[in-house]
Amino acid sequence: MNQILVNAEAHPDAIEHLEENGYVPVVVPEADVEGSLEAARGCIAVVANASLPFDEAFFELAPGVKVIGRMGVGFDNVDLDAAGRRGVRVVNTPLSIIEPVAEHAVMLMLAVLRRLVIGDREAREARFRQPSNNPDFELSRKTLGIVGLGRTGFRVAQIARQGFQMEILYHDQVKNEAAEGELGASLVSLDELLERSDIVTLHVNLSDETHHLINADALKKMGPGSYLINVSRGSVVDEAALVEALRNGEIAGAGLD
Repeated sequence: MNQILVNAEAHPDAIEHLEENGYVPVVVPEADVEGSLEAARGCIAVVANASLPFDEAFFELAPGVKVIGRMGVGFDNVDLDAAGRRGVRVVNTPLSIIEPVAEHAVMLMLAVLRRLVIGDREAREARFRQPSNNPDFELSRKTLGIVGLGRTGFRVAQIARQGFQMEILYHDQVKNEAAEGELGASLVSLDELLERSDIVTLHVNLSDETHHLINADALKKMGPGSYLINVSRGSVVDEAALVEALRNGEIAGAGLD
């Protein structure tokens, strides 16, 4: 039977599309790892998010799986070498997440700057106009530093520049002429970006080069009035160093996806 494990929050239209093309979707909640592994035994493909590990043990358990479709961007839960050895094709959906992730990044900027969570909590406790929930500064005309100006980073730059008239700095391996021409963005070193930006937002893949890219030294360069936004993988930031930086007032705040 052409069973496909769906271990992700898939739209009903996607499930219907699989059924119309002769497949049998086996839907298991993403949080149910054990149930997903058991269901995978009889499947030829998997639609998944980032929680299920696709390693040697998985491929031994589910030798019939020939395709893994990762919803979103990144393959960090897939052992690509193991998949390649077994002839398993691995694909993802990077274009589908551009707008939602970009909007989420901007939402986090607004939430931390306007102290939304703290203000909501204190308003529910009838504590108004407290120093802890007074907003810091506006996004308007501040400097945004984007680490990784790919498709999503570019969309964030568009929203920031066109919506808030922010100055855009970016750090990337390649020059983005479209961003420079359309948005006046400036390519700078990582150190310069950290030192000059009011807000730093991260849009990079997780790799050996980006693991703990934002560490204690990087956070010290940012300054006490700046904010960090991370919509990349968590390990891009040394989170222990981030906690220490927040406690010591080395940066003003952080928004984490």
